[in-house]
Amino acid sequence: MSLIEKITGLLGRDEKQREVSPGEQEWAALLAHVVEMTDMRIADESNYQEVLLPAIKIARAYYEQSLDIVPGPVALDSAHFLLPRIFPNPENIPACLGRSLAVKNELPAYEEAECPRLYALLGVRIKRMSENEQVFTDHTVRSLAASPGQVRQMLKEAAFDSLLQGFANENLHYEKKLEQARAQYELLQTAGVTARHAEDANVMQQGKTPPLVRAYLNKSAEQVLFSLREWLYSPQHLMRINMSDGFLVQEGSKNEEEWRLPLMVTQDRRQWNVCLISFPIVMARKALKAEAHNHRFMLI
Repeated sequence: MSLIEKITGLLGRDEKQREVSPGEQEWAALLAHVVEMTDMRIADESNYQEVLLPAIKIARAYYEQSLDIVPGPVALDSAHFLLPRIFPNPENIPACLGRSLAVKNELPAYEEAECPRLYALLGVRIKRMSENEQVFTDHTVRSLAASPGQVRQMLKEAAFDSLLQGFANENLHYEKKLEQARAQYELLQTAGVTARHAEDANVMQQGKTPPLVRAYLNKSAEQVLFSLREWLYSPQHLMRINMSDGFLVQEGSKNEEEWRLPLMVTQDRRQWNVCLISFPIVMARKALKAEAHNHRFMLI
């Protein structure tokens, strides 16, 4: 029995046998995905569904609500007042498409599907030219899709998977430290050094808890489960989208239309002001052919 079938059976268990709803199947698949990406031992805990599901729902709702505030889409082939501000030079528009790794890698699939128009996330950075002048630079496109809703969904999945991967990396780092501690202790024992002296030596050399003590504190499956729950309850550590820190763009006077590009902070060391864009697929293909370099990316 696969992990997903096991979870589905547990979610659908009742006094009377009943069919599992599509919604339950979806949550079962998501639970299986979370377990597979973090630590398979979690599935051995009898209560792990009850522990994890509320935290998973909170994390995914957070990313969904965050991405809902991203404005757009703005059509790159339109006369929208925002375009001259985002793209100070006309050649910036084809350049941002032609240099995008997302466009290069994902465009062929949409060409085969004969999708006439695409949507994506546009990230830009602000460069200060002088005390009173700022321009947008590093125009970067990612997460191509056939609709704005699909773009937001792709970004939500990317953020959630990165959150899980971050936890898995923390666990892997911890396990490596434990293995190093065990190996070091075995070597010291072979050399005839007592455990007490070995611990004292490590305390003196490293100024922190001895590796031997950390080894004794090895995390059980239950500890990993509750650590993961707390990790999922803090999704903002992976991605934050702030409208208050966004860049305000106005058309004409204060009474006319205005757009605020929110600031997106992720594991990427760069921070991006973002909005959704749309463009004809022919524009993207032409831009790719005109560009010799493909180096634009945005990490989430």
